Amino acid sequence: MLDVKTISVLQKILNKYPDVIAVYLFGSYIERREQARDVDLAILLAHSKISQVNLYLELYPRLAEVFAPLDVDLLFLNSASLPLRFEVISTGRVIYCINDDLRTDFEYIVSGEYMDFKYHLEAARRELFESIKEGAFLV
Repeated sequence: MLDVKTISVLQKILNKYPDVIAVYLFGSYIERREQARDVDLAILLAHSKISQVNLYLELYPRLAEVFAPLDVDLLFLNSASLPLRFEVISTGRVIYCINDDLRTDFEYIVSGEYMDFKYHLEAARRELFESIKEGAFLV
């Protein structure tokens, strides 16, 4: 996990962006910090109409400086796929949050959607793997 100093620096940076509701740390950095080559951060925005490109261009250099020499991968949860959103909220750690109600509402909705579609997602994966085993995707 992150040390207190890093969390403090992140809070100072993120407090300047009121549309950032929460940030999750996820991926290999959580489990194997010493061996991690990058830091995966998922950002939950107040709404999806915010320009993610502009926010990325502003935030990335600041966050990259905090975690240097490691690379930083930024993901905007508002536009991520359902399986990825679910993975972040179920395995990631919240490292910044300005509104627990909005964050937990988001997590509740994503969990419900994922459970509703889990059967179909798994069936599609099984079908894909069967096609690969049968050589349907060989060129």
